[in-house]
Amino acid sequence: MTSDKLKEILVGLGYKLSDFGNHWRTNALYRGGKNPTALQIYKDSGVWVDYVKGEQHMSFKSLLEATIGTNDPNQISKITGGYDFSLARNTSIDKPKIQTEKVYSEDILEKLLPHYKFYNERGVSDSCLKMLKGGYATEGAMYQRFVFPIYNSNGLIHGFSGRDMSKTPKDRPKWKHVGKKSNWIYPYHIPSKERSHLIQKSIHDLNEIIFVESIGDMLNLFENGIYNVIVSFGTVLSTPLICFIASLGSPRIVLSLNNDYDKDVNRGRVGSFKSLIKMLNYFDLNSIIIHPPTLNDFGDMSPPQFDNWKKELNNKNNDFGASLYKEEILGLIKKGLISKSSYKAKYFNE
Repeated sequence: MTSDKLKEILVGLGYKLSDFGNHWRTNALYRGGKNPTALQIYKDSGVWVDYVKGEQHMSFKSLLEATIGTNDPNQISKITGGYDFSLARNTSIDKPKIQTEKVYSEDILEKLLPHYKFYNERGVSDSCLKMLKGGYATEGAMYQRFVFPIYNSNGLIHGFSGRDMSKTPKDRPKWKHVGKKSNWIYPYHIPSKERSHLIQKSIHDLNEIIFVESIGDMLNLFENGIYNVIVSFGTVLSTPLICFIASLGSPRIVLSLNNDYDKDVNRGRVGSFKSLIKMLNYFDLNSIIIHPPTLNDFGDMSPPQFDNWKKELNNKNNDFGASLYKEEILGLIKKGLISKSSYKAKYFNE
């Protein structure tokens, strides 16, 4: 089936296609979706992916069936003109691979000690640490670390993040992660009543997500009354995180990665712009705000500084952002800190 024929069928079904080279982007009509880039359909085969639902590559036939609400071959034949789907090229779809993510028993948490002194001295309350089900490890891969379990959408533990508590940390990284952190949506899925009220409800009520680099940053935001927080575990948002944002509709996205203003390269700032460019394939520029901590990270900030940071965020919008962001992005490209090929100039009125 040629791409022209595929396009004819899709347009006939009501899909509004945006051209992205080897594929089209559109909204998922079959589920009433409104995100214009949620669905990716390859031109050479009709193979498609729904990024909001997180599905794997599916056949074009399955998209037709989902759209018209039936698998009746006569109905499908009317739409396709009797095309034999076995002849369709499948160059865009990989051979099926079974990938099972490892999960861990809740019993593991019973071995963690309620040793909260380290975080208490940094202004983090016992109630916050208990809500997150964190504790001190005295054995295993997380030995002498304060460990936070990471839950998936099914309420199962699929990873751990541990902050070093040893007195000789020179040979140990500050944070250690067990599991595939690129899949983590933390702390959104923690199975507790407190989480449901403080985190999920805050994100949905405010229609805003603040992304920070580490759990330490998140804890300090919590203690200052800010709960609509998700940890990126790095300076660039992962694809699962972007899919998670899309599943919420059109929230305001606040990138509050570390502010390395005293370094030769402000890695947090560079990462924020890399994330912004990545998200422009899915979200409008006006929904993305770059608002870093006033100091290196949120752990360095005092309560009055938090108050000022919150006031600035509430007053911030992107009516002026396009020109300022464009200028800084071009400067980072010139320095070789951002790839020129990743820059989507059309989003900045070029």
